[in-house]
Amino acid sequence: MLRSAFYKIFPVPKFLAMPSGGIDISDQSVRFVELIERRGGLVLGHYGERSIPEGAIVSGEIKQPEVLKKIFADLRKELSVDFITIALPEEQAYLLHLSVGTESKSEIRGMLEFQLEENVPIPPTEAVFDYDIVPEKHAHKGTTQVAVSAVSQRLIDAYTNAFEGTGLTPMAFEVEPESIARSVVPAGDRGTYMVMDFGRTRTGIFIVSGGAVSFTSTVSVGGYSLTRAIAKELGISIEEAERIKRTQGFVRTQDNEKLFTVLMSTISLLRDEVVRHYNYWHEHPNVYGERHDPITKVILCGGDANLNGFAEFLSLGLAAPVELAQVMQNVNSFDRYVPEIPFSDSLRYATAVGLALRRLK
Repeated sequence: MLRSAFYKIFPVPKFLAMPSGGIDISDQSVRFVELIERRGGLVLGHYGERSIPEGAIVSGEIKQPEVLKKIFADLRKELSVDFITIALPEEQAYLLHLSVGTESKSEIRGMLEFQLEENVPIPPTEAVFDYDIVPEKHAHKGTTQVAVSAVSQRLIDAYTNAFEGTGLTPMAFEVEPESIARSVVPAGDRGTYMVMDFGRTRTGIFIVSGGAVSFTSTVSVGGYSLTRAIAKELGISIEEAERIKRTQGFVRTQDNEKLFTVLMSTISLLRDEVVRHYNYWHEHPNVYGERHDPITKVILCGGDANLNGFAEFLSLGLAAPVELAQVMQNVNSFDRYVPEIPFSDSLRYATAVGLALRRLK
């Protein structure tokens, strides 16, 4: 309330209230979100998606930078931002929990450099890393638990180069799960959640506990896997298969037994992987030999996350509910502001929203 009243009397100078932009880059598309500070808090600015030609990026590795430069230059014409935050692909990054033998924050980074040599297959001279201190329920004298994300300098250079001359300047890079967590977990929440990002060609699975990301995994099953299986089994076009998938989803009826069987055979691999990760978290101790806090909820985001019956199907075999993510919850209070984006569309923008929030929260 004090903050709001202050800004009514003394508006924020324009150069201090610049919009914040986040860009999520995958092998198939670029998604962007712009957040703008207003007196009532943050509001959604421009947002959208652009397709990336096949082969320009493969498994997160840029193969055709000039193709991307053109896409980014065209994108700049729509945005109000010059400086952006970029998500780095999970498949090119390493996220891990480590325990360092110090309680001094000034010593943590130096000690991590030695541990990374043993835990990350990137030469020490090429590794770039960041970390968050993981809050602990019980103090452990002389040690600190940290969540570390590491990538190669070569990867950062490649993504930086792809923006040169486009009018957009990367100010920060972040590993994708960290961005998603910032948008789908309520700000300040220190609970323990499993997060699933159900994308087009893959699904990212990770756990957020105490505000830190850990235990990441990628499964090569996504929404397009379902579409392709339907098209093949029913002998129809990809377009028709996509329509049927979105219309009927995972709801079983007497008229769609064949479709249901196709979907089950394809998605069961993903559900089995989710259950395996869920059980592993609860059955294996942390770095101190203590039990992890139990997962209280599975949060589901991604382009096909809202398929009919999908959340209910995934919940089978789990002791925690599966819910669709509230991607815009940390942008502003829903009592004050209703974002100008359909809920179903917002599920695709979890990463981009989290990136845009990075500078503002």
